[in-house]
Amino acid sequence: MAKLVIREGDYTHEHPLDEVETLIGRSQKCVVRLTEAAASRNHCTILKTPEGWLLMDLQSSNGTILNGVRITESPLKTGDVIRIGNAELAFKGDGDESKHVMDVREKFRELSDGKQVVRYEVVTSDDGTEELKAEWSDRAAKLKKQPKDPHEPETRDPVHPDDTNAG
Repeated sequence: MAKLVIREGDYTHEHPLDEVETLIGRSQKCVVRLTEAAASRNHCTILKTPEGWLLMDLQSSNGTILNGVRITESPLKTGDVIRIGNAELAFKGDGDESKHVMDVREKFRELSDGKQVVRYEVVTSDDGTEELKAEWSDRAAKLKKQPKDPHEPETRDPVHPDDTNAG
């Protein structure tokens, strides 16, 4: 059975993932209740799907970090570490997934170029090679450009007092 190993400060405990959905946050209705101040009331959820386990951020204020990368939705593999503020939740999967465990943090940082990972998965081909597929959101495209002042010239040369023609 899959489980989470949860560490908040000096307190560590395990929580079995024995339901289709496991809600995580500070709310009374959460299956996994955190005391972490950075956690939203309904912070994230873990779903059991036919394809495996899926972690979904529930539009939390401070985000859900998976293996060092902020995500909105991502499949889970044994060894993945979820961070919510200072709380750390280590995922242990159903079976032997050790060959699929990989540390993707460095690769994502290398590839990100100002983008945020929305989702990733490891795909194994027929010949046994593994390929990392990621979906990115372009943070730069979401930033609004400040409109230019129509009265301001395109370029400005510095003006020195000696260069002015008073006349």
